Amino acid sequence: MNIPKILIIDDSRFQRRIISDILEEEGFAVITSADGNSGYATALEESPDLIICDLLMPDLDGYEFLKKMRENKISIPVVVLTSDIQHTTRKICLDLGAVDVLNKPVRKTTLVPALQKALRNLS
Repeated sequence: MNIPKILIIDDSRFQRRIISDILEEEGFAVITSADGNSGYATALEESPDLIICDLLMPDLDGYEFLKKMRENKISIPVVVLTSDIQHTTRKICLDLGAVDVLNKPVRKTTLVPALQKALRNLS
């Protein structure tokens, strides 16, 4: 069985650790990146099955990351994590190509089913 590889892009080391722990416990292979630019480079190098991306980051934020993915026709599904609960933020992310938008702090009971759904839609 192929173990899904998930890239976590978040400028918070604390958030990367929490999400990594949840995913590793669920049997996913995890790669992490501390900002949008290195996350984009890692996505190209590693070809993960799915990307979890924070929205507010220095340099290349989640919106710009999604735009860059779309402009370069990279079709890896992206789940956005954000503390911003506004409906417009969610809509913008989905319009830019995110497959889902989850609120921080994310709970395992929300995160795991969302990732499984996104990965199921790949096949």
